[in-house]
Amino acid sequence: MAYSSSYFLITILSALVVFIISSSQYSEAAIVFPLTKNIINSTSHYYSTKIQVGTPSTTINLFLEIGVQITSFTCDDTGYDSSTYRFVNCNTKKCGRFLGPNESSGGCLQCAFPKPWPHCSNQTCALSFSEDTGGLSEDFFKLQTTSSNLLQNSPRRLPFACLNSDFTIGFINRLPLGTKGSLGLGKNPFSFVAELSSAFNLPKKYAFCIPSNTESTGNVFIGGAPHNLSANLLRTPLLTNPFAAGSEIVPRGTTSDEYFIGVKSIKIDKKVVDFDTSLLSINATDGVGGTTLSSSVPYAVLHSSIYKAVVSDFVKKAATRNITRVAAVKPFGACFSTKGVRWTRAGPRVPTIDLELEGKNKSVNWRIHGANSMVGVNKNVMCLGFVDGGLEPRTSIVIGGIQLEDNLLEFDLTTSTLGFTSSLLVKDTSCSISQFYRL
Repeated sequence: MAYSSSYFLITILSALVVFIISSSQYSEAAIVFPLTKNIINSTSHYYSTKIQVGTPSTTINLFLEIGVQITSFTCDDTGYDSSTYRFVNCNTKKCGRFLGPNESSGGCLQCAFPKPWPHCSNQTCALSFSEDTGGLSEDFFKLQTTSSNLLQNSPRRLPFACLNSDFTIGFINRLPLGTKGSLGLGKNPFSFVAELSSAFNLPKKYAFCIPSNTESTGNVFIGGAPHNLSANLLRTPLLTNPFAAGSEIVPRGTTSDEYFIGVKSIKIDKKVVDFDTSLLSINATDGVGGTTLSSSVPYAVLHSSIYKAVVSDFVKKAATRNITRVAAVKPFGACFSTKGVRWTRAGPRVPTIDLELEGKNKSVNWRIHGANSMVGVNKNVMCLGFVDGGLEPRTSIVIGGIQLEDNLLEFDLTTSTLGFTSSLLVKDTSCSISQFYRL
């Protein structure tokens, strides 16, 4: 009996040790996805990452889209055929929670012959993608952490949307060539970020650092920015738009998954740009206006009246630096000769652009230097990387990809705050430095 009791105690203690080690393994480090810049042509680019999912694991190239609830990809043309794949049944609460806060279950996907993807079932929870439909699915992901170069399986199956390349034309058409879906990094309680954070016992936040060149790799960090960098971030509140855009994939009756921030003014060389500042607020009746961040738009897009004011003031300030304006190159409206322009580690020495943002006790500035404001279309010409969004855009300011490059940004979904560095180039580092988060 004593031997039996001792054996039982040792078994319990061993299991406890394994649990503690497993929990600490998941809670001490962020989940890391690689991030690359891809050039389409001299005036267009996009950012992508890779995931490994299923058994055996399949590597899938995904478009980086912040402000999208769920990770989605085509399951029929990627080689994905997993023995650990599971569909989420349409007649369950799990399906309902992805469709809306008051839904107890959801609609069922009809799997025609031939099946839209392996293992598709007529009982699969159907998700709407604008005019397209996908199936809510689950599988194991192979993931890397900041503490190890070894891949490890997620402790449980994680949700994603399976799509068919023939039946989701609208979704496929907006993806850059070479990508098979999108990495959704929205703020919804059931987003991919929330699911990963819960599965790995991580803080409900994520960060990313987008490289400015195609030769190096940046990172997405689920669980937040590395501790040695997070403490130095400037912070501004994340705002909620009560209305989701028609193109968003969010549960019915929920707010927008896009990330809005409170811009109070725009300054060029510290001089405030004059325009109708009411455009900077989100209209409470229809969700129009405000400022959002986007990794899927290559350059900042401004309401036409804001754009014209910014370009006018920028051109005037550039002239005082003897920077010569030249013919515009589409889609840009203000281009300049590179002749005689001085270069710094933060790019061409052009007028700085400051976004004055709401802060905890006082305003904070997001400074945009030449590397994040100018686009080199050839060796002789550079253009201001802002485009005219017209007089009736849904959002007054969309901060685009080039403005985000070589900036470390952290989205804290618990406190609803954005942490940011402004350009890392000023600090003589960048997102392209290999594993900079371990420095």
